[in-house]
Amino acid sequence: MKNFLPVSITKMSGAGNTFALIDARKNSAWEDVEKALGMSRPQFAKMICDKVLGVSVDGLLLIESGSENFDYGWDFYNSDGSTAEMCGNAARCAARFCFENLDDCDGEKSTFNFKTGAGLVVAQVFGDGKIRVRMPEAYFVQEHMELKTKSSSTEVFALVNTGVPHLVQRIHNISDAVALKEMAREVRAHHDLQPAGANVTFYAPEAAGKIRAVTFERGVEDYTLACGTGAVAAALVYAKETHEEQVQVQVQMPGGNMQIVFLKDDAHPLMIGDAVFVGDFKYNLEVIR
Repeated sequence: MKNFLPVSITKMSGAGNTFALIDARKNSAWEDVEKALGMSRPQFAKMICDKVLGVSVDGLLLIESGSENFDYGWDFYNSDGSTAEMCGNAARCAARFCFENLDDCDGEKSTFNFKTGAGLVVAQVFGDGKIRVRMPEAYFVQEHMELKTKSSSTEVFALVNTGVPHLVQRIHNISDAVALKEMAREVRAHHDLQPAGANVTFYAPEAAGKIRAVTFERGVEDYTLACGTGAVAAALVYAKETHEEQVQVQVQMPGGNMQIVFLKDDAHPLMIGDAVFVGDFKYNLEVIR
């Protein structure tokens, strides 16, 4: 195994949501590594995301060669090895990673088309360190959904899809989410939502055009510091309350702020936030022995 040690990994953070990114394009070093690994990508994702033997991240993102009209493809995994069609914070990280790290970027290209499980995602890198992502279509699957829990209580949510499904519930204060964690864990895999289940996002209005939100994510099985699709989901439900055709919502998640913009006659919201480099790692594959 020494002939293909180590693996180059970049750790990034989008509002506190952390990812390991790997250049997995054709003819990259990753191609030879993957052939010799002897494990599947989901297995590798679990190892890389591990807090002890990995780099302690929420997800693994492999940037692949583009096809058709896409600049890049991507293959995304949660920390438990499960896949997710889309991740907004990962999209911002991917855009900056491609902008600054990949040799087929000439330094002038700042807009990237990614082929994700949720379809086309467009991300643009700005000079102020912010990245704007044109998210997948956001829509209500069911505006009023009642789910009965094991305690026989009935919880009411809006079920929305922002690239991935989210159960969204308004609460009085975001601190109330602490006591709702076990309920979120239960309904996230509710039998009425099978087979995929759903993320669970709680939000609390703070001021006009500003909310706080937190998401219990599938695959992580816990609250995360930030969730891009969760921020959009919470903003979508909040925006419906305003009855305006064009709305901008500031979403404060535990890890940072995101701006969500809903444009008139466009089902694709815009998400604006940061993406920062945490570090570059040479990951030694001796750990799989």
